[in-house]
Amino acid sequence: METWDDRLLRVEKSAPGFGGMFTAPDGRLTVYLLDPSRVAAARAAIEAVFGPSQVPPAGIHAVRGQYTISQLKRWSDRANQLLEIPGVVIVDLDEGRNRVTIGVEQKGRIPSVERALRRLQIPREAVVFVVEGPIIPLQGAAAGDPPG
Repeated sequence: METWDDRLLRVEKSAPGFGGMFTAPDGRLTVYLLDPSRVAAARAAIEAVFGPSQVPPAGIHAVRGQYTISQLKRWSDRANQLLEIPGVVIVDLDEGRNRVTIGVEQKGRIPSVERALRRLQIPREAVVFVVEGPIIPLQGAAAGDPPG
């Protein structure tokens, strides 16, 4: 089954330099591109992969991204090892920020995660940290049961 990230990678294959997308508060689809002048190619690729309805009526515009989806995917896959560090709760390829987002329980966990990033050869500039707090399992729920 194709994941969201797989679809983003397909967009990048058709639109080299594609680094993600998000819907801006003004309703436009904002696309990260290494070369923002390639917005027409990105639009065509997005419509081919996700369908024309992915581009809202407000239109699309490009901003300069620093990383491609394939770079972010490679780093986020590698960063999944960080989930073994106590206090790391989330690793995400964050196409809306053109970064890898790492969630920690508390800010004090960040220095140990930064050391691990160096060992994993993931550029610190490509990472955004968010303080998420601890993940608390639902009481009385069996593993695999849907919440509620």
